[in-house]
Amino acid sequence: MTGPLTNTQIDEREKEARELVKSKAGKSALAAALPIPLLDIGTDMKLMNEITGDIEDIFGITHDEVSKYTDDMKTRAAVMISSAGGEFVARKTIGYAVNKIGKKNKKAEGRFGVVPLVTQGSTALISYFLMKKLGYDHIDKCVEYLRSKNIDSSVHES
Repeated sequence: MTGPLTNTQIDEREKEARELVKSKAGKSALAAALPIPLLDIGTDMKLMNEITGDIEDIFGITHDEVSKYTDDMKTRAAVMISSAGGEFVARKTIGYAVNKIGKKNKKAEGRFGVVPLVTQGSTALISYFLMKKLGYDHIDKCVEYLRSKNIDSSVHES
């Protein structure tokens, strides 16, 4: 890093990083929506690595600089758990709801073909919001690190 960034520069880079995270979270949701085993977990791990690297590039810092503010293993575990857990929760809750509806309306044969679609949609939403949260958390840590570098909070805005 060449020198401390002004608060305005940090804010601009934070906005850019948040847009990047939303884009990558959309890709995560797409991978989760596809019914291919383990695709979402692999994609989420790849995207999380890309997100952290891209965010650090946007802010002009290295991973080592911000690593004392983050817990990489915790983040990676959260990605894996969110991918696998999101699918499990979606399948169980949608399946439970369909069984309850099916018992009440036995004439509704053939209408439960939408269950996999609803399950995949739920999994995609969960994946999107968790990936977005993990990315935003990393942005917050980078911003916290950069603001801590501004010893005098009144760094001259140029």
